[in-house]
Amino acid sequence: MSIHKRLFLVSFFLTIFLSANSVFATTPTISISTDPNSSSVVTLNVNGDANSSVILFYYSSNGSGPQARSIGITNSNGSLSTSITLSDLNITQNSTISVSMNGQRSSSTVWPYSSTVTSSGTLTFNQSSVVTTVGQSNTITTSNSGTYQIYLSNSTSPQVANFSISGNQITIYGLTSGQTTATFCPISTNSANSNCASLYVIVQNSGTQSLSFSQNNTSIISGQNITISVTGGNGFYSIKNNSNPSVISASLNGPSLTLYANGSTGSTTVAICSTDMNACGTVLASIGTYTTSGTGLSLSISYPTITTGQTQIINISGGYGNYYISSNSNSSIVQTYISTSTITLYGNTPGNSSIVICSPSGSCGTVNATVVSSYGGTFALSQNSLSLNVGQITSISITGGTSPYSILQNNDGKAQYSLSGSTLTITGISSGSSSATVCSAGGACVTLTVLVTGLSSTISGVQPAFSQNNFSMNTNQTTTILLSGNGGYYISNNSNSNIASASISGNNVVVFGITAGSANITVCQTGGQCNILYVNVSNSTVSTVSSTPITFNKSSVNMEVGGVSVVNILGGSGTGYYISYNSNPTSVGTYIVGSSLIVTGKVSGTGTLSVCSSSNVCGSITVTIEKGTQITSTYISNIKYKFTKALKLGMSGTEITELQKRLTEKGVYTGPITGYYGNLTVSAVKKLQKNNGLDQLGSVGPGTRALLNKE
Repeated sequence: MSIHKRLFLVSFFLTIFLSANSVFATTPTISISTDPNSSSVVTLNVNGDANSSVILFYYSSNGSGPQARSIGITNSNGSLSTSITLSDLNITQNSTISVSMNGQRSSSTVWPYSSTVTSSGTLTFNQSSVVTTVGQSNTITTSNSGTYQIYLSNSTSPQVANFSISGNQITIYGLTSGQTTATFCPISTNSANSNCASLYVIVQNSGTQSLSFSQNNTSIISGQNITISVTGGNGFYSIKNNSNPSVISASLNGPSLTLYANGSTGSTTVAICSTDMNACGTVLASIGTYTTSGTGLSLSISYPTITTGQTQIINISGGYGNYYISSNSNSSIVQTYISTSTITLYGNTPGNSSIVICSPSGSCGTVNATVVSSYGGTFALSQNSLSLNVGQITSISITGGTSPYSILQNNDGKAQYSLSGSTLTITGISSGSSSATVCSAGGACVTLTVLVTGLSSTISGVQPAFSQNNFSMNTNQTTTILLSGNGGYYISNNSNSNIASASISGNNVVVFGITAGSANITVCQTGGQCNILYVNVSNSTVSTVSSTPITFNKSSVNMEVGGVSVVNILGGSGTGYYISYNSNPTSVGTYIVGSSLIVTGKVSGTGTLSVCSSSNVCGSITVTIEKGTQITSTYISNIKYKFTKALKLGMSGTEITELQKRLTEKGVYTGPITGYYGNLTVSAVKKLQKNNGLDQLGSVGPGTRALLNKE
C-alpha cells in the first residue's frame, strides 16, 4: 500500500473518530458558589467529559458583545473547579455565562452581582438612533435610576458595528455598511431584568452625505404637530426607525416630515434615509409643556423686510429648551429654517407672513415678515471681481436689494473700501488678494474679490471703444455692447444706477434698463484709459419680452476683399433683427435676411457690427477684411460685368442683380441682393450719382452706366 493511501486512511478514520467523539460528547453543566470568607470570590464548578478543555462564554463590562476564554481542563473524572474574583475578566454582573466542551454547550446561568450594586431603573439613551459611517465613531450617553453599569445583551448584526462601554457612555464604531439593533441592559439584583433598551444603528459607506433638516433637535407641545423639511440624497425618503412612536408619531410626505406629540412627556429619535440608502440622518424630538416659567423669548429682528430670493437671519434668546416654529401664517411667502438659536427666513414671493417661534417653557415670540420684489432686479454688483494697481482707485455700482447697503471688509491691508449710497469705491494699497462682502438691508450679500498688483505707474493702454456709445433701450430689456481696446475692463462709474444697471462680461458691457431716464456709464481698462457710454431708457409701450442675449454661430469673421460671409443670428427677442451700428462701413458691407447676417468685403480693414432684435436686445461681432491675391487691372476689366441698358425703378433680372452687387462694392448699397430695382436701389444710385457730381435721378442712364463700367 502506498504512503498516500495510508495517510488517507489515517485521516479518514481520525475524522470518523473525532466526529463520533463529538456526537457522543457529554453536555457539560455549570454551577456557581460564593466563597463564605470572601464575597468577591466566585467558585465555578464544571462537569462533563474527562480531560477536556473548558471554554467560558461571558459578557465583559468594558468589552463589546460576547467574549470567550479558556479556563482550564477537566480531570479524569470530568470535573473542573476554579475560583474567579468578581473583577476577573471584567465579567458583567448579573449577565449570563455558559461553558463549552467538545462542541457541546451548557445551559446559561447568571453571574452573581455585587452587594454594593444598587438596583437599577429603566435604561434610557440621549438618542435612540445613530447614523455613522464606516471607520467613524459616535458616542451616546445612557442613564438609569440605579447605576451606570450596563452590558451589551445582543446585536442583531454584529458585523455592522462595534460597541464599547465606558461608564455611562457607549461608543459605536462603524465596521461595514448596514443596520443593526443593539440591546443594552443595566445591572440589577433582579435576574429577570426587563429594564433593557435598544439602540438602532445605521452605518453608511464613507464618502456618503448626510440628510439635512430644517430642525433636527426640536420640542413639541403635547397634542400639537410640527413639519420639518428634509433635503439631500436623491429626494425620495423613508423612515427607517422611530424609537418611541407611542410618544411622538412620525410620517413622511415627500420631503416633509410631520411629527405629532401623542403623549404628555417623553422623547424619540427618528432615523430617515434616502431610498437608495446613500444618505441618512436623525431628528431628535421631545415633548414639552406650556408653563409660566421662563425668561421670555426675544428676537433680534421682529419686523424684517426681505427681498424675494434673499434671506434674513434672526437670533433667538430667552425661554429654555429647543426652539421650534409654532406657526407660519403663509409659508408660500416666507420659508423658515430653525437651527439651535437662529431662524433663517427666505423670501419666496411678495407678501406678508407672521411666524410664531416658541420654546418648551411656553415663551413665544412673533416675527412679522414682509417680502418685497427686488427693485431693479436681483441684488448685485456691477462687477464681482476686479484687478487694480497699487494707488489706483476704482468704483463699482450696487443695484437691487434693499437700501441702505452695508459693507463688511476683511482687514487684509491689500485694499480699502468705502461705500457712498450705491457706489462702492476701492483703493489699491499693496499687492495681493483682498475681499469684501456687500449686503443689502434685506439680508442678501455679495462677495467682491479684488486682485491688487504691485505696479504703481499707469499701464499704457488705449481708450476703450464701444460698438455703439449712444443708444436707446426700453425698460426690462438688455443690450450688449462690444468693447475693444486692451487690458481688462471695469465699470468705473454709473451716473444713475437706478435708471440702468451695467456689468462687464468678458469684452462686453451688459446694460439692463430699469426705469425711464438717462445714465452715463464710464468704462475703463486697467491701464487707466476710460470712455463713456450714453444710455437713454424709455418705458416699454409693449408687453415685456424676454431678454435672451443675441449670439452668432461665429465668434468673428475673417474674409478677403470681394468675399461674402453668412452669419447665423441666434437669440434675442421680438419679431426681427436690424443692424444698429457699423464702425467701418467703408470696409464692411452688411445687410440682414431673416436671421442671417450677410457680410461683404469691400476694402481691407476691420469693423465692429452690432445687431439688435426688435426688442432692443443686441449682440456684437468683429469683421476683418484682408486683401486677396493681387489681380491686374487688365484682368479686372476682363471679368467685370458691363452694363449695356438703361435701368430704373420696377425692373428686375440679372442686370439689376449685378447693379446691386456693383453698388455694394462701391459702399452705397447695404440692402439684400434681390434682382429687383426697388426704393433701396434707387437711393443707392442717387448716392452714387451725388458722390460723382451727376444728376441725382435714381435711374441708370448713359452717364451713370459709364461710371459703373469705368475701372
